[in-house]
Amino acid sequence: MNALSVNLKYLRKNHKPRQTQAEMANLIGVSISTYGSYEEGRAEPKLENLQKITSFFGITVEALLNGNLSGRSDMEKLVLKSLPQEFNHGPTILTVTLDKEGRDNIEWVPVKAAAGYTSGFSDPEFIQDLPAFQIPFLDQRKKYRAFTIEGDSMLPIPSGSMVFAEYMDEWSQIKDDTACIVVTQTEGIVFKKVYNYLKKQNCLLLVSTNTRFAPYLVGAQDVLEVWKFAGFFSNQLPVG
Repeated sequence: MNALSVNLKYLRKNHKPRQTQAEMANLIGVSISTYGSYEEGRAEPKLENLQKITSFFGITVEALLNGNLSGRSDMEKLVLKSLPQEFNHGPTILTVTLDKEGRDNIEWVPVKAAAGYTSGFSDPEFIQDLPAFQIPFLDQRKKYRAFTIEGDSMLPIPSGSMVFAEYMDEWSQIKDDTACIVVTQTEGIVFKKVYNYLKKQNCLLLVSTNTRFAPYLVGAQDVLEVWKFAGFFSNQLPVG
């Protein structure tokens, strides 16, 4: 066996909770037989699948391909740390603003405020300074916020669109293939389709509609907020 196959088997068997080959195959989007061939050294994963695996275990691609993970005394602390027995359900407090009639505003996070949002999302002063407005046709029983998105990872929704999204306070209810604004500590504000791996892997898989962008995993501990797509406004016609 080569280093890759040995490391794959070691990581899967020593991860807590321990993963089956079927679960790993589902995680990276291949058949069980294909994943089994990786562990047996008969085939090697594509780069995008290597990235999914290393993101999940918290290691580099180089370490997976060339290292001897089973012989490292610090791996228990570095990679194979136990996941929480209870997965992250989401934050318990949301900072909001109200209009003069006491109704929830729709706060808008423009591009210039996006960088500060990851540190200011729970700061009443930061949220108070955001532009805010009302949209009558949205469900007044739910909480919405607007985010300006950049880039072409979610085409046909064009870069520069204002995306309206509904706050999700229970992340376990996220259904696979749901378009969401996900606020993370490391990536900032991203607009992606979300696949829910919280119960088994304590993470979310984020996928772009533009296939030029590779899917990637984010751990629940890295996620600050999740907002479910409700609509968008743009001065450009969607392409494609």
